[in-house]
Amino acid sequence: MIAPIMYTKSLALNQAKDSIIEKLRSHSKTFMVYANSSEKDTFQKMAEEYSIASKLRMTLIAADGTVIGESSMPMDQLSQMDNHISRPEIVEAKDENEGFSTRYSNTLRTEFIYFAKQVDQNQFGFKYVRFAQSLKSVENLASKYREFYYLIIAIIIFVIIVAWFVLKSWLTDPISELTKAANDISQGDLKRRVAIRTGVIEIDELADNMNKMTIALERGYTGIKRMEKVRSEFLGNVTHELKTPISSISGYIETLLEGAINDQTVNVAFLERSLENAHRLEELVTDLVEISRIETGELKMNFEYFNVFDILNNLTKDAKQRNTNKRIKIDLDIPDKKLFIYGDKSRLDQVISNLLSNALRYTDEGYIKVKANRRDDEIVFSIIDTGIGITQKSLKRVFERFYRTDKARDRQKGGTGLGLSIAKHIIEAHASKIYVDTVEGKGSSFSFGVTTINPEV
Repeated sequence: MIAPIMYTKSLALNQAKDSIIEKLRSHSKTFMVYANSSEKDTFQKMAEEYSIASKLRMTLIAADGTVIGESSMPMDQLSQMDNHISRPEIVEAKDENEGFSTRYSNTLRTEFIYFAKQVDQNQFGFKYVRFAQSLKSVENLASKYREFYYLIIAIIIFVIIVAWFVLKSWLTDPISELTKAANDISQGDLKRRVAIRTGVIEIDELADNMNKMTIALERGYTGIKRMEKVRSEFLGNVTHELKTPISSISGYIETLLEGAINDQTVNVAFLERSLENAHRLEELVTDLVEISRIETGELKMNFEYFNVFDILNNLTKDAKQRNTNKRIKIDLDIPDKKLFIYGDKSRLDQVISNLLSNALRYTDEGYIKVKANRRDDEIVFSIIDTGIGITQKSLKRVFERFYRTDKARDRQKGGTGLGLSIAKHIIEAHASKIYVDTVEGKGSSFSFGVTTINPEV
C-alpha cells in the first residue's frame, strides 16, 4: 500500500515540475517578443517589469556570466551577485540552447526551479534569459496533482469493485453453473438443463449448445434403450417363431418313429404337416435374412424404368389362383395400361405380393381390389380389401417385425409376421412411404407412390 502512495507522490511531483518547466519555457518565448519591442532604458527595468507581470523571478545574463538584470535584487546590488556562467542551467543552455536545474539559491535562500535560454546577444544585448519559480509553488501544484491522482485511484478502485460484482454475475456464476451442470451430466443426469442468460454471446451460446448436447444424449440414450428393448423382443420373437415349426416337425417325426410310420394314413398326413412346417421355417429364415440385409444396408436396389402393368396383372392372377374362398372377388382396377415407373421391379413385385397375401389372409368375404392411378409425377398403388380391418391400437405397430393383428389367423393361414416390415423398408428405399387407411370390421387399404420420373433420361 505504501509503495503505490510513494509512487503517486513522485509522479505528482515530476508532473508538477514538468508543468512548471513548460510554463517557464513559454514565458521565455513571450519575453523575447516583449524584449524585442521594449524601449526600457536598462535591463534591470526590463527584468523587474516582466517579473511583476509574470510573477516569476527573472535574470538577464551576459555572455561572460555577469548578471545584468535581476528582478529579485536592486540594481545597485547587481555587482555583488556571483558570476552565473557555471550555473548548471547556464552550462546546459550554452550547449543545448536550453537548460534547467533544481537547486538552492544562496541569494534568496530557498529552492528554485531554473530555466535558462540562450539568445542572440547582438539583438537583445544579453546572452541568456533565465526564469525561476520557487519549489513551494511546485509542491502546491504537486499537491493538487496528488489529490487528482487519489481521486482517479478511488474511482478506479470503485469501478474495479463494481466490475468484479458484475463479472461475478455475468461470468463467474454462469461458468460455475455450467461446470456444475457438466458434472451432473457426466454423472448420468440427462434431464439436466442450463437456464442462464448473461448477455455475453459466447457464454449464452455455450449454455444453449450444452442443452442441445444433453437433449441429443438423452434422445440417443432413449434410442439405445428402445433398440435394446426391440432387440430383446426381436430375439424372443425369432426364438418363438423358429421354435413352433421345429417343435411341430420334431413331434411328427417322434410319433412316426414310435410306430405311426407303419400306418399309411397317419404317416402321410404327418409327413405333409412336417413339410408344411419346413416350408414355413424356410419362409421365415428367408424373411429374416431379407430384413437383416435391408436394415444393415446390404440389400442393393436395382432401379430401372419399366411398365408396372404386367406385374400387377400377373400378381392379381396368382392371387386369384391361390384364393380358395369363393366368397372373395379379386379385381385389378387400372384405367391406363401404360404405367411407367422408376424403381426396383423385383422388390416392388415383392411388396405388392406381400400386401395381396395379407389381404387374402385377413379377408373372409367381399372383395380385394388392386388399383394403380397416376397422380402428378408418381403412380399411386392401392391394395384394398373388405377384411377384418385393424384396431387403432394395432395400427401404430402394424409395420413392426413379428407384429400380428390376429396371431391365430396368421399362423393358421401362413405368414411370418415380417412381410409388412419388409414392404415398408422397400418403399422407403424408393423415397416414398406406405400408408394404411382402415376401419375395424370393414376392411383396410394399403397405398404407396412410386415416381414416374426417369433420372437417366
